This record gives sequence, C-alpha cells and structure tokens, in this order.
Amino acid sequence: MTTLDRYLAKQLLASLARTLSALILIFILINLLTDRRAAVIEHAIPWQRVAEFYLCSIPTIVYEYQVAALAMLISSLLVLGAAAQHNEVTAMLAGGISLGRIVRVPVAIALLLALGVFAMEETIGIPATRRAEALEDRYFSRNTQGGRGGVSWVNLPGGWKVHIRKYNRLAHTGEGVLMQTFADGGEEEITANRIYWEPDSGEWIIEDGTHSIYGLDEAGGAEHAAIRQETAPMIPYGPDVLFDAEGASAGKTLNQLAATIEMARARGIPTAGLEVDWHGKLGKPALCFIMVWLAIPFAMRLRRGGLAMGLGVSIATGLAYLSVFAAAQTLGYIGHISPVTATWFANIAFLAFGLGMYARVPR
Repeated sequence: MTTLDRYLAKQLLASLARTLSALILIFILINLLTDRRAAVIEHAIPWQRVAEFYLCSIPTIVYEYQVAALAMLISSLLVLGAAAQHNEVTAMLAGGISLGRIVRVPVAIALLLALGVFAMEETIGIPATRRAEALEDRYFSRNTQGGRGGVSWVNLPGGWKVHIRKYNRLAHTGEGVLMQTFADGGEEEITANRIYWEPDSGEWIIEDGTHSIYGLDEAGGAEHAAIRQETAPMIPYGPDVLFDAEGASAGKTLNQLAATIEMARARGIPTAGLEVDWHGKLGKPALCFIMVWLAIPFAMRLRRGGLAMGLGVSIATGLAYLSVFAAAQTLGYIGHISPVTATWFANIAFLAFGLGMYARVPR
C-alpha cells in the first residue's frame, strides 16, 4: 500500500466511522422519541432493557435500513469532495496519477464494507435480531394474548386443510377447528372445539368434536363419530414448521431462508415475498458498493462547484435509489414482478448510472 493509499484509507475510514455512528445514533433517538417513548413510560421499562433493545437493533439498523450504505455515500463524498476542493485531486492528476488509481481505495473499502455487512447479518445479526424481537414482545408490546386471530394451514399430507378460528401463538392453543380433505369423490371433515400442541409427545391434540365422512356410497351416505380427545395425525408438523414461512426473514440466515422457501413450495404456500427477501440478503449489502460509484462522480465535480451542492445532489441520488429499490421490492412482494427483478433492478440501473457518470468525469 502506497502513501497515497494509506492517506485516503485513513481519511475515509475515520469519516465512515464517524458518519456511521452518527446515523445510528440519530436513528435510535428518533425511534425512541417517536415510536417507543409512550411504551417506555406506560410500561415503566427499565433503562437497561431499552439500551439492550437498541444495542441488539444495531445490525438491523445498519443492514435493513441501509444506514451503512448511506454512511458510505456521505463519507466518500466528504473525503473525495474535500480533496477535489483543496486541489489535491488536480495535483494527483497533474503528477501522472490516474483517476482510477485515486479511487481504488474508496472502491476497495466499499467492497469490504458490503462483505462486512453481509457477514454481520449472517452471524451476529441473527441472534441480535431475535433478542430484539423477544424484548419487543416482552416489554414494548405487552401482547399477553399472543394474538388471537385465525390461522389456516393448507396442503398438508393427504390433502388436508386446517382452519382455526382463534389461535394463541404463545400457548399454541386454538378454538373453533375445521379440518377437511376431498378424495375419491367424498369428503372427510373434522370439527373440534379445541386444539393444542403437546410438546412432550410432539403431537397436536383435538378435543370435543366430530369426525365425519361423506359420500360413502352413491346415495351420499355419511358416517359420524364423536371425538373426545385424540391426536390429529393429519398435522404432522410442529408449530415451528407450520409458522416458519411467516417468520421474519431477518431472523434467518441465507441458507435457512432457502430451506424455508423449499418447505413453503412443498406445501403450496406462495413464496414470492420469501424469494424477494432471499435476494435482498444479497442485494442490500451490495448497495454499499454501488453508493461509492454514485459518490465519486459528484465528488470529482466539486472542483467546479460547492460542497453543499454536490452533497445535496449526491444524497438526492441516493434517496432516489432507495425509493426505487423499495418500490421494486413492494412489487415483488405482491407478485407483480419477479423476485430477481425486484431486488436487482435498482442495483443494476444505478450502478450503470454511476459508472456512466464516472466515465464522463474530466481527467
């Protein structure tokens, strides 16, 4: 590494650390004062738990809310823009140092940052996210009922469908159960007042219901049997598997999310949203690398303009990218475009834009 490389690396890493810390702190303060303040006061949440919640939320802030990418954009613009304003870039170019040679350190740091963000999300980000969710449920939401909405499980073995009118996701108990399957021109139906998961035996237990079989003969005969308490063999999966496709993708590694997608496909569950999240685990860290190519052209042009103007234009471009990225992901979630297009359209388009602007920078 040459003296120039060390100088630019030192300046950029210091600026990146300061900018990243400031953006994280600003995000936490805004979130605390707008979204969490009422819950903290109402539930008298200890400050230790509040601090732990936000500490565990840092990987999500850095990754999910693209704070690392924004920090890379701002830091690159400030460091390279200052060098351009102070004629350091002009001196380098006059001394025979090419523009590509000047920007190789920022590009390398951006690439390392992208890889680091991905590694963080795949390692410490997973347990940190799960701990933050646990603190959210215990202290901030205080949802003691665990949700009492209905659930449906379809494409179970044997063609069974299960509908539960009220389900408690914490206790894994439900009320108002209807199970159905259609085969050989007939229908098999089970109704039950109650269902619950028995973790010791690894079985679903149904109570107080009726097991009916219709279409036993051409005349449409039926057979009914009362149920007091019995195992529901038509539900061979536990709650972890049944609700896995609904779980937050942020709490899964890339491989775990891929396994969830395969399981959902096998059960006939739509996977568009999960596939968008899978590609997003690769596409979001890549934004750190793309942002540096958006910052470099504007920074180089500061030789002819003000820092404030360059900073404003560059940040506006970055925000435009985030808007396009979010809009494309939304279209991907609802299935209007493919998961690949939803994640990579904005990346490819703005990388091409940045490289095109870079090619036009005066040397």
